[in-house]
Amino acid sequence: MGLEEVKGKQKVLQESLKMIRRVQLNVGYANTGKLADLRQFSVEASKVINLYINTLWADKDFSSKYVTQKVDTWLSARMQQCLGKQALEIVKSQRKRKKKFKPVFRKQSFTLDSRFVDVQFGLNSFDVWVKIASIGNKMILNLPSKQHRQLHKYNNWKLRKSIRLRFSHDQYFIDLFYEKAELPKKKKGNALAIDIGYKKLIVTSDNKRYGDDAIYKKIARKKQGSKAFKRALIERDEAVNVACKSLNIDELKVLYAEDLKNVKKNSKGKIRKHFNNKLQRWVYPRVLEKLAMLCEEKGVELVKIPPAYTSQRCSNCGVICKSNRQGEAYKCACGNELDADYNAALNILHLGKYGAQAFKQVL
Repeated sequence: MGLEEVKGKQKVLQESLKMIRRVQLNVGYANTGKLADLRQFSVEASKVINLYINTLWADKDFSSKYVTQKVDTWLSARMQQCLGKQALEIVKSQRKRKKKFKPVFRKQSFTLDSRFVDVQFGLNSFDVWVKIASIGNKMILNLPSKQHRQLHKYNNWKLRKSIRLRFSHDQYFIDLFYEKAELPKKKKGNALAIDIGYKKLIVTSDNKRYGDDAIYKKIARKKQGSKAFKRALIERDEAVNVACKSLNIDELKVLYAEDLKNVKKNSKGKIRKHFNNKLQRWVYPRVLEKLAMLCEEKGVELVKIPPAYTSQRCSNCGVICKSNRQGEAYKCACGNELDADYNAALNILHLGKYGAQAFKQVL
């Protein structure tokens, strides 16, 4: 193994031992001239990334570490190199997919390192200024923003030198990244399991409930793509954050959760159209992601449990019977009657603590 490879693996290991958090800044406070320059850069940068993707795909270059080709653009050579690296990552990622077709860059999201960026705090009424230089054509972007509660949360974290500039929901944002050494996992504490559902967002193994499906009903009533629809999506994400933070994990050593995957895949035609419309707005991956971050910050181990039969199994006798679940209720012949999601949370707890041997199979 060469020295470069050893250093690369050491860097990956060091990164994996750090907690990294993203903080979003709205830079829509800039004047019309700056926003016009920002738009001009964004359009040109997207064009350059797609030009690089076309070249890399045509040359079948999927292994290079850097892009050395030049493209027709007014952007600086340094910026071209930065965008070429992003194009290379996109191409490499696409090659790993089962269906290998040339990707097209549409996101308008650009990662810029310390060569381009300088972040300053507390200068005037706009207490955050992000300066982006070395763009090309003598363009310099001085973008104002305002600090907020989430940013203050990371005052004792280290600010990374790179940022992400992106265009989303008709606005420009800058993502700052903060890092901190990962906490050691707790050696003592309680264990808790959760069932992540649609109608009740989180149900715990100690029979507590957080969140409901009201926001999904609200989203379903909005016209997709409208401003009200976008506001409802933001409200949904805030509701997820509130529910996750309401879960008291301070005294926990381990949290068990279902390893949900592809729950919504191929649901079309199998369930009612009205319900499927709401189900498509269910964001269980965001719940797991938020819980993983909270557990990481508290030194709690998050263990994902295979979800097979957790909703059909009796948490009392272990029998698996699909008909025992009747809507939001679970009724077993052994006399066990309880909320179906609470029953699932208990099963997840048993599986997490004791594995499959926790249950006596009754067919």
